[in-house]
Amino acid sequence: MIILHHLFIVNPVAGKGKALHITSEIESRFNGFDHTYEISVTKAPGHAEEIAKEAALRHDKVRLYAVGGDGTLNEVVNGIAGSETELGIIPCGSGNDAARSLYPVMDPAKLIKVLPMSYSVPVDLGRLNDRFFINIASIGFDADVVLNRNYFKGFPFISGPASYILGVLATLIKCKKYKLYITLDDKEPMEKELLLSIFANGSYYGGGMKAAPSAKTDDGILDFYLVDSCNRRKILRFFPLFRKGQHETMKEVTHTQGKRAVIESTSLFPVNIDGEVNMETRVSVEILHKNINIIIP
Repeated sequence: MIILHHLFIVNPVAGKGKALHITSEIESRFNGFDHTYEISVTKAPGHAEEIAKEAALRHDKVRLYAVGGDGTLNEVVNGIAGSETELGIIPCGSGNDAARSLYPVMDPAKLIKVLPMSYSVPVDLGRLNDRFFINIASIGFDADVVLNRNYFKGFPFISGPASYILGVLATLIKCKKYKLYITLDDKEPMEKELLLSIFANGSYYGGGMKAAPSAKTDDGILDFYLVDSCNRRKILRFFPLFRKGQHETMKEVTHTQGKRAVIESTSLFPVNIDGEVNMETRVSVEILHKNINIIIP
């Protein structure tokens, strides 16, 4: 039997403190277990990536677990991308969409019990400029929604899905449009005024919205969803279908697949990477086939 080391990277503020409270479950799981373990609590944004990178370099046989939300997971992914390190997800955040795309089980307590002895499988990673993502990157309306959602999810008694809906309503008031120049793989560049563009490895985001129903995390391709600019009435019609993954046949939606995309604009546009938002004028997106090892229950 190979003795592994298990490192749990815990974001103490994820899920309004839920992640920190789960540490007792971890300690109970490893009581009398042959494998070694440690719990490392993050101290600031970016710390999870530092811990993950250092652990991947220090240990030959190590399993890392991201205990938090999608932001914590994204940091850990960026710390170990391209290495042989195995990664488990203990979803304790407000959205947990990457776990929803990968796992049939979402209960943190159940996952803590089964993941240490489960097998890992290689899955795809997306890369946007110099950042990796395991789930979805996007530009436009929903990135604005994330900025607004991050404001609302700090309120007491506001769940992940509720904070997303409030973010949508707040974003609707301004209803920004983005003129983008898009090149998909080796196709001719196109200029489009878009409400939203999605580059998906996984299927879910926004606290359970099925944004990319056709996406698979191990097929070596990205699913591109380009949503034409439209008025508020059409947006209100679009989002209930979008939430259920029933938007692919709408005339405002172009769905295609590929391995690479370049998006440019003369103005700054918001980019959402697994729930983290930056402002850019040019991004390059690509898929890296089976680039990370995910522990699957």
